[in-house]
Amino acid sequence: MIAATYARYSSDAQRAASIDDQERNCDAVAERHGWTVEHRYRDHAVSGAVSDRPEYRRMLEDAEAGHFQALLIDDLSRLGRDQVECEQAIRRLEYWGIRILAVSDGYDSADPAGTRKIHRAFKNMMNELYLDDLREKTHRGLTGQALKGHNAGGRTYGYRHVPIEDPTRTDRLGRPLVIAVRREIDPEQAAVIRRIYTWYADGHSPMWIAAELNRLGIEAPRGGTWSRTAIYGDRRAGVGILNNPLYRGDYIWNRSRWVKDPDTGKRRRIERPESEWIVHHMPELRIVDEDLWRRVVSRLDANRRESTSRALAGKGTGGRRPKYLFSGLLVCGICGANYVLANNRAYGCAGHRDRGTHVCDNAIHVRRDLVESRLLEHIKEELLTDEAMAYFRKETTRLLGERKRESDDEGLRRRLGKLEREIENMVAAIRQGTISTALQNALTEAEAQRDRLAAELATRETATLPDILPRLGQHYRELVDRLEDSLKTDIPAAREALKGLVGDTIRLYPTEQGILEAEIGVNFEGLIRLTADQTADRVSKTMVAGAGFEPTTFGL
Repeated sequence: MIAATYARYSSDAQRAASIDDQERNCDAVAERHGWTVEHRYRDHAVSGAVSDRPEYRRMLEDAEAGHFQALLIDDLSRLGRDQVECEQAIRRLEYWGIRILAVSDGYDSADPAGTRKIHRAFKNMMNELYLDDLREKTHRGLTGQALKGHNAGGRTYGYRHVPIEDPTRTDRLGRPLVIAVRREIDPEQAAVIRRIYTWYADGHSPMWIAAELNRLGIEAPRGGTWSRTAIYGDRRAGVGILNNPLYRGDYIWNRSRWVKDPDTGKRRRIERPESEWIVHHMPELRIVDEDLWRRVVSRLDANRRESTSRALAGKGTGGRRPKYLFSGLLVCGICGANYVLANNRAYGCAGHRDRGTHVCDNAIHVRRDLVESRLLEHIKEELLTDEAMAYFRKETTRLLGERKRESDDEGLRRRLGKLEREIENMVAAIRQGTISTALQNALTEAEAQRDRLAAELATRETATLPDILPRLGQHYRELVDRLEDSLKTDIPAAREALKGLVGDTIRLYPTEQGILEAEIGVNFEGLIRLTADQTADRVSKTMVAGAGFEPTTFGL
């Protein structure tokens, strides 16, 4: 039987050798069962609370494809510490015919259903509770550090970390044990912060400040170049250089918390009420004097009042911006930043706007109405050429054929895997002395059937396509013919349709003549999916990624 191992450890603070230890335990069990370990999946420094782990996802994909028949893990917590995700993963693996063995905690999916379900339910609950308990203890410990005025979070631009050591204790390497971390002002970075505050108080915009810092070659807090958002940030959340109360000498802890969306698995920041904040006034950490701080706050307040008034009057860019047809699709060909609405009428490069000419010198704006009319016209013309139609038919044939072969081959692999397990069980029974004519005949038949399936899988020819191509071609023409009208009825849906037609990006390049040239690649995977959706649901579910035309260009 072909087996796989999955190993994981949670953070950089843990040993990478933990992976080797887990695999050694799994290999010993595989050897006892006579299994061959041909696949290894390893996630380094990834929490079990996260389901989007690269190797974990690859393991599930390979399991579904029938690449192995048994999965060995050191214990169930390696699969994950979210009991819902872990239960779903186990159910999927068992449905695919994968035997699961958790070496250290004794879980075996071959056990009777009642036994194994109780076992894993208890273990998964304990694994999740362990993470909850660890989270609460960590927060409690950090709160204790914050109450003492010590650093309880990450690094903040303008400060450096100084470890506080206990001379009476040592860590595992024999060094003095670090029991806390305090901040102290970094003079070089503090000078940059004062310069930013002074510039803003004197009337310069965050965009101008970011561009000037980039021109001077000053590195941003996270490395790379400065952006407008790094300067302006979010006042409500206390982020951004101009909003950080620590520069005034006020250290605030427990301002927010993170919650995980049960549907998407993504984390979302939730602001806590001020009554839960821990606030320390620490004058030794003040970087900006009170007069300069008040000047900046006064201007921030004035700008916010003006933005609110303009938004209420239906002017300006306050509040939620409208969604336009090409928003999110246009990309600067020079720096790779999005082309965004610089105002209600024209698109401009966000890299140039937010980071300045030092990062991107593409200062060309293009009217929104011109973008929409010219791009739609060109897309329609490009999609209805003889070359496009011929390529559409070619790609449809290839994609449907590949998908049908993949689907049939996957079914054969599953049947082969099931036969291999049956043969293994019968051979094991014979080795133990349990042999009969019926068992011998069953083994002979199973081996013959296995050989037939293996030969069929090896010599499979291209399957005949269903009688769907003529209808797909007709729907393709109809879709392109009415493209412009359909795109005007529902902007969000239209934008998704456009992405299906041209891919995720349309690149805009400035020319020596001072105009923009658009580069569009036709996305045939999207075209086939869109036309198939209007033909039959069973066809739309068979589409896989395909190729596209070489990009074409034209002027705006």
